[in-house]
Amino acid sequence: MLKDMTGKINTAIIVAAGSGKRLTSETPKQFLKLRGVEILSYSVQAFMTHPKIDKVIIVTSKNFLDHVKGQYPDCKIVSGGDTRQDSVFNGLQACSPETDNVLIHDAARPLIPAHVIDACLSRLETYEGVAPAVKPVDSMVEVGDPGFRNLERDSLRIIQTPQCFHLDILKAAHASGKIDTDEIGLVKQYNPQARLDFVEGAPETMKVTRQIDLKIIEMYLHDVKE
Repeated sequence: MLKDMTGKINTAIIVAAGSGKRLTSETPKQFLKLRGVEILSYSVQAFMTHPKIDKVIIVTSKNFLDHVKGQYPDCKIVSGGDTRQDSVFNGLQACSPETDNVLIHDAARPLIPAHVIDACLSRLETYEGVAPAVKPVDSMVEVGDPGFRNLERDSLRIIQTPQCFHLDILKAAHASGKIDTDEIGLVKQYNPQARLDFVEGAPETMKVTRQIDLKIIEMYLHDVKE
């Protein structure tokens, strides 16, 4: 197994077990195609071709295990759980004992610039967990009952993936019984004093949730190929 220049073993875990109900598609969104290529494939290629990533694990639903094994023979394939957090846990259990760092990534975010992966791994030399994030471009409010209050946009961030951690702290957070919607929130719950940080994300690393998202990502792909 290769190591990066810091001597660390880095494993990417791609979470591809969702059903994509919000997209209203019979096919889970990670298996839809953009420009003739499966959405999942973009994430797989981004990590497989990155020089600092040593292994790629794909977590997928039982119904698609055979398909994913056939499409991605160079990756380790494991079955997902009932929730995203359960699926990430299964991916963590599949990591080799030599793994130092893990990068948890949503398969529904097909465009991952290599420089974001580099920035996350570099920051992991100082911090226990790192996530890419981008500033919101719209005005933000918090709606209450009654009324609302304006939020200071400069202090807000939209969290993306891959979210990157030392393997031991993320495993401990999962074993703690805490529940959260993403990994950095889970680790923060588990250990409020954990050394966590953010790096600048990329606008193209958006998540496919609605039909319009597919069209926007296709525009990014068009610009890249042009």
